[in-house]
Parts: sequence; structure tokens; C-alpha cells
Amino acid sequence: MTKIDRYKILVRYLISIGVAASQQELGTKVGYNNASAFSQVINGKAVEPKNFMNKLKELSPNLNLEWLETGEGNMLIEENVNSQENTQENAGSGQQFNGPITGDNPQFAGNNLTNNPPCTFGVEIDKIVSAMTAQADLTKEAHEITRRAQDQVDRAQAQVDKAQSQIDRLLTMLELKFNITPATV
Repeated sequence: MTKIDRYKILVRYLISIGVAASQQELGTKVGYNNASAFSQVINGKAVEPKNFMNKLKELSPNLNLEWLETGEGNMLIEENVNSQENTQENAGSGQQFNGPITGDNPQFAGNNLTNNPPCTFGVEIDKIVSAMTAQADLTKEAHEITRRAQDQVDRAQAQVDKAQSQIDRLLTMLELKFNITPATV
């Protein structure tokens, strides 16, 4: 996966989580007044400014800059060190609360995993789905580009076949006109 592919995945992810409604709006948030300029950087047609990746990180603080630069690791940094330490300290203690797991309190209702602070499973699933959706979109784009390229190759082959047919007809006419017998190989 190229850096350009990673930029496209990130743009789709940022739009999917509501950071911006469109690529143009995202460009404005990063500091581009001209939508075309941002698009050219994302598509690799213009050189990215020095602080470009840091501006993207400001929009998504859990963005893994190493992934964006090299493709190593995950797109998002899982958790900060303090969260990991707290998890280790509380390992085995389970989720502590009093009362039913249903009701109006979203912390304990259990019907929306993204609102249940002790459980990050829903958030992780959302991240995975967003990344997979972005990858699926890139795959569709690649298939369409491949299909168009194959159409061009097919048209070129048809032109070559037609030219070869015309050359064969011309040779036959010349052979008849000048009474030439074709050489045997």
C-alpha cells in the first residue's frame, strides 16, 4: 500500500467519523482554501507541505504517524499508556456497578457499546468497519481503473488487428499486380 493509498484511507475514515462532511471541508480544516490543492496533495500530484501530517494528526489525535508515513503498524494508536496501565491494574476485577444493566442510564444500559466506558469493543468494531469500508472503496476504485485500462487495451488490439488485415490485403494486391509469388519460410 502506498502513502497515497494511506492518505485516501485516512480521508475516508475522517469523513466517516464526522470530522468533516467532505474531502473539501477536510482540506479547509487542514488549512487549504483551494479544494484542488488539498486534493492534489492527497492524490500525490503535489508535494505535501512539511507540517501536513501533523495537521492531519490534529484532526485525529489517535492517528499513528508512523503508519501514515511508512505503512507500519495500525492506522490508529490503540490506547494511551495510562489507559493500558489502568487496565492492567484492574485486570480480573471485572466491571463494577450496582443496579440493573437496563434502564435510562447509558453507562449501564449495555444497548450502545460506544456509550459504555468500561467496554471499548463497539468503538473498536466501528474503527475496523471504517477501515474496511475505506479499503473496499479503494479496491472498487482499482477494479474500475483496471477495467478501463483493459477496455483501452482491447480497443488498441482491435486497431492492430484491423491494420494487420489491411497490410495483408495490400500485400495480396501487390503480389497480384506484380505477379509475385510469396516466399516460403
